[in-house]
Amino acid sequence: MRQAPASPDDIDLTTLGATLQRAATKLIAVSLIAGTLTYLTLSTIAPRFVANAELAIVAKSGLNPFTGPDPQNSSADLASRMDKEAVNTHVRAIQSPDLIESVAGDLRLAGRPEFNPVLGPVDTFTGILRTIGLSGVQSSLSDNDRVLNEVSKRLQVYSPETSRAITINFTSVDPQLAADFANRLATSYREKLATATVAETSAVQDNLAPRIAKLQDEVAKADEEVANFRNQAGLLGGGSQKTPINEQQLGDITTELTKVKTLRSTAEARAKSARDLMRRGTPEVIPEVQRSPLIQGLTSQRIAVERDILKRSTSLKPAHPIMKQLQADLAAINRQIAGEVANLVAGLDKEAYLAAEQEQAVVASLEKMKSKVAVNTTDDVELRRLEAVATSKRGELERLRAQFEANRARTDSGAVPVEAQIINLARTPSISNFPKKLPYTLLVMVATLLLGTAFVITAGLTRSARSAGSTYVADDRLREEIAAATSIPSPRIPPSLAPVLNAHHESDIADEPVHKTPPQYRPGHGDAFLHVGDAGALARHLLDISTGTTNGFRTLIATRIDAVKTAELAVATAAGLMISGKQVIIIDWSLNGTGIARQMSLPNAPGFVELLIGKATFADVVRWIPGSRTHFIPSGWAVAEGPEGLDADQLNLILDALDEAYDHIIVVGRYENARALFEIIQGRFDAGIVASDTSDGQRVLNDPPDTFLGFEVADIDIIRFESRAEQSETAA
Repeated sequence: MRQAPASPDDIDLTTLGATLQRAATKLIAVSLIAGTLTYLTLSTIAPRFVANAELAIVAKSGLNPFTGPDPQNSSADLASRMDKEAVNTHVRAIQSPDLIESVAGDLRLAGRPEFNPVLGPVDTFTGILRTIGLSGVQSSLSDNDRVLNEVSKRLQVYSPETSRAITINFTSVDPQLAADFANRLATSYREKLATATVAETSAVQDNLAPRIAKLQDEVAKADEEVANFRNQAGLLGGGSQKTPINEQQLGDITTELTKVKTLRSTAEARAKSARDLMRRGTPEVIPEVQRSPLIQGLTSQRIAVERDILKRSTSLKPAHPIMKQLQADLAAINRQIAGEVANLVAGLDKEAYLAAEQEQAVVASLEKMKSKVAVNTTDDVELRRLEAVATSKRGELERLRAQFEANRARTDSGAVPVEAQIINLARTPSISNFPKKLPYTLLVMVATLLLGTAFVITAGLTRSARSAGSTYVADDRLREEIAAATSIPSPRIPPSLAPVLNAHHESDIADEPVHKTPPQYRPGHGDAFLHVGDAGALARHLLDISTGTTNGFRTLIATRIDAVKTAELAVATAAGLMISGKQVIIIDWSLNGTGIARQMSLPNAPGFVELLIGKATFADVVRWIPGSRTHFIPSGWAVAEGPEGLDADQLNLILDALDEAYDHIIVVGRYENARALFEIIQGRFDAGIVASDTSDGQRVLNDPPDTFLGFEVADIDIIRFESRAEQSETAA
């Protein structure tokens, strides 16, 4: 079944692959040369070593000499000194020219050619650049300026985005110098911060000393004024709180009044409760009665008399003298108990009365003391004012003294903690950072190889675009080649093909062809093949079924006959088609390089295989059959990889190109090779012909209907070719 023809504008990947394969040696050679030059160039450059030191920016905590060791001030100082802007300020300060110049002077960088180019080149590469004029020395600058310029090029100070650390990188041809400079710069900056802190603290100390002396005099004077006023106003204080005596007495009286009121309330409550219990006739539950020893003794006597009365009443009558005496004793005891209870209740009333009197006396004393304190209110206010002034001055004096003592420890630069803390000193590097000869050489080689590959691909695509007619065989170009080919005198006709060609030349002159055998359909054999008896009938049938086609008509001939008969069949069929004015080309299809080209006295290579893999063009492989106007493409050399090594897209592109130039394309191949081709291009043929001898006919004739070469097909005419001799044998 045919598909849409391939576009001539499609990229020929196989051709590009072949082009790259041909240019591979040159590309590798150029890459090796570029790598060698790169390595030699890098060898003339002195190796650069990079050393890095790290600083951490930390808060100064409570070390501000103007505020003193105050935790509240420390938190505010932490917030103001730990932001990212402060860290960036340190980064800029480390790169200050003054600090760099100081470190450079300590390390004597002005005497090194690396930092003072006037002394000479540092390596061969620099010397070559100076010789050819690409590098020079600024002689107008001073030694310090040249050193600063060179150090600035080799110094890198930065702070990572998410940290408060500062990294100092320094590059030099001397690894020890690289480490020494980074470390010296870090320590010098830290010493600079410490020195600044010491100077700041010393200035504060010089300012604090006279202020402390002045405050001491002011505090002593304020205390003296407080004492004098207290004596004059009679507001002498006592106790640990130094409270004025009047106020102390007022407080004591108030406390005493509270106690007296409590006692009075308690006494009145006890007296009232006792009277209530007496009225109810239950004086024995009065607490004071229960606690009275006398009443308890009388109660015991009463119980004994009552027990005696109860005991004697069983044998004596009430009028008995003994019983009367006992009753008289009991009445006397009850009267005595009642008298004692009355005395206790009277005592409680008297106690409540005395408590009330005492309360009145305390209240009177309190009122008197209030009057006395009210008279001294103005003096108290003045005394408190003087005391507040003295307290304020004393607090300020103590704060300044504490600050002064705390600052004493910060007057030594070695003991002063600073914001910049060294967390990592630079070590002498043992591996150079630049140039990395091997990686750079490999990188240049790979880059050269890639650029060369891109150049070759671009050139190949450009050539393909310019020679699209020859690569994809555009119609006009191919017809010009065909005309040029037919204009060349034909070589001698091979003896094996002379009868075939002569017969068709004669039929070309006659008005009607002789012995035309029409195609036959013989259902008696149980197959759906169309059978033809000779090449002329086959050609006429192909002309009939190709009527109305706009592109070339493709025919695949799968043979099981020998090469001579195969060549005769292909040439005779092509000759029959060309009688009708059709342009025909025969393609010898063979994967093992043994096609039919030798039977036509034509070379077997270059052929279709070379055209397929891009090693030849159509102009190289298209030939003409001797004594005929039919074009022929030999098979070419054998394909080592077999059918798997063929590119289906390239096959379709070539066949589509042939469709544009020829009316009929006849592909001839052995049965196995034809089957492989049919499978590779997915059956893109218009007609399929099976040519076999009688010995092999049974297997082919038994193919199921609508199958060709073992594949189910549609829209393909399937033809069984049998010569007249074979037909006779079959009929018999």
